[in-house]
Amino acid sequence: MIIENVSKKIEGNLVLENITLELKPGEITALIGRNGVGKTTLFSLIAGLYLADEGRVLMDGADLRKNPALKKHIFFLQDNMNYFNPYSVKSVVKIYKNVYATFDEAFFDSLMERFELPKNVKVLTFSKGRKALFFMILAFALDVRYLLLDEPMEGLDVIVKKQLLQFILETVVERHTSVLIASHRLDELEMVADRVVVLKGTKIELDYYLETLRDTALKIQVAFKTKRVPPFVKQESQLLSRDGRIFTLLITSQADEFVNKLKAEEPILYQEMAITIEDIFRVRLADDKVDYYEI
Repeated sequence: MIIENVSKKIEGNLVLENITLELKPGEITALIGRNGVGKTTLFSLIAGLYLADEGRVLMDGADLRKNPALKKHIFFLQDNMNYFNPYSVKSVVKIYKNVYATFDEAFFDSLMERFELPKNVKVLTFSKGRKALFFMILAFALDVRYLLLDEPMEGLDVIVKKQLLQFILETVVERHTSVLIASHRLDELEMVADRVVVLKGTKIELDYYLETLRDTALKIQVAFKTKRVPPFVKQESQLLSRDGRIFTLLITSQADEFVNKLKAEEPILYQEMAITIEDIFRVRLADDKVDYYEI
């Protein structure tokens, strides 16, 4: 699927501008951004709930607007499915079986049993976490090509959440599903995401694969002999945090050259660390930027 130069205004306000993005089979893409940046609007455009003012969404080269039948290959799991509260689990299943010919009922039943969810109750009897779990199970049982998950694990306890994240990883590999997932819990995304797309303002600020980033970039914790921070450090790295005289730095280009210059300063502390999605969020999206004030 290709989202091609998509723009959208809502009530006269530009929400998304020239968004271009490809979603690939068997890949989990994390969509991150500040609250209100347009993540849900992007989901709605891909799912066909909104029409783009400009641009288009293509599946196998066909425009979804001109070929609405292709929407059967997409499922958008919204963060609020309360309109199903009066329905029984069996009724919800029946509705989706009628809409999605790919619905795998045996797979659904096995997951309901695996996560110990009853099928002969109404949706409103589920707690917030159990309801979220039910709809996640339903989403994957539909066996669609593209799953759009907007804050899907809100309310789940830690144990179930870990089980569900592992299940998502397994299922995406087995079924070659393409998943676009948004969550304010960056640590959850860290466990499953192959790729991260950063929305800032109305545009895509950054689009990268975690594995590629970790191969080319470097996160370092360092402390110098004196209070002075070498000028090249300020110019060639991004400051993630500071604890007294200990600086945590992100270097995204020419990392080997930077390390050589850094070690020439004979720092009293030098430690390489794993780069996380939260690091990217801090650098690209955080309001409270840290500075190099030399205490």
